[in-house]
Amino acid sequence: MVRRFTPEAKKRSFRITYWLGVAAIAALWLWGFKSYFSRYEYLHPDITWAAPGIEINVIKVNGLLLWKETVLKAPAPGTVSFPLGKGPVRVARGAVVARVGGREVKAERQGYFVAGHDGREGTWRYPALWQEGPGFFEKSVKLQFVADNAAVQRGETIGKLIEQPQTLRFVGYMSPAGDAEEQIKRKKFRVRMDIDDTVSMANISVAMKSGSLTKICVTMPWFQPSLVLSRNYTLTIDAGLTKGALVPMSAVTKKDGKNGVYLVRGARVIFTPVEGITAENNKFLTTGGISVGDAIVENAEDAREGKIQLW
Repeated sequence: MVRRFTPEAKKRSFRITYWLGVAAIAALWLWGFKSYFSRYEYLHPDITWAAPGIEINVIKVNGLLLWKETVLKAPAPGTVSFPLGKGPVRVARGAVVARVGGREVKAERQGYFVAGHDGREGTWRYPALWQEGPGFFEKSVKLQFVADNAAVQRGETIGKLIEQPQTLRFVGYMSPAGDAEEQIKRKKFRVRMDIDDTVSMANISVAMKSGSLTKICVTMPWFQPSLVLSRNYTLTIDAGLTKGALVPMSAVTKKDGKNGVYLVRGARVIFTPVEGITAENNKFLTTGGISVGDAIVENAEDAREGKIQLW
């Protein structure tokens, strides 16, 4: 008689235990693998060296321009045209700048002609302007052009003439920084048309403290025709140079509320507080804490204090 063999069914609890064990071993292996590479990266951080750096300190001052001007009005009703264009254009004395109803409007003196107005003509005076607060100097004052062949009435404003040569003045409020206070004492600002321009000297007529700000009146060293398109102007003041050690922004982190870098000293890394300013190209210009040539950890977020292996 042949007896049938029936294998015993594996218990469910054994299968669960088996797979839990496999998962635990895999997790332990992954943890060990990660720990090994984390320790390796910690012991072998990427190192960079602080390089010499210079940052140009620039102060941007919003303010208003002052110039002398003569308003030109239509001598008769009719349509207006501008034979030299609406400008701004440099014109000689006696040049025909407009024609209205068959009559000519000539420049009484040489200067810049522009076929427009902003409503401030005749009222733009230094004594009144100097009394205004900081908010007044943020308001926009732009020119409105008179259209070609526009119908105008006798006595209507059709443009203005800004005599040349003349002194152009700038009035505004600034927050001194860099060596601006020293420049104010010398009564001369180093100014630029823009950040890439060479430095020119501008005489300071008046400088007066007004709370945390300083109110200034400056004689401009230039007067381009384009400036008459708006009385608003942003003066660029060169406030000196900041010299220091330049490092990548990634090397700087905060610890206990202070900016700092991880400085490499021999085979150790130590956190060192630094002072400085943000520079171009994602760099940080340190002015205190480290010196040019110091080795630092390039990625501060992954760094920690302790021993390292450089080789």
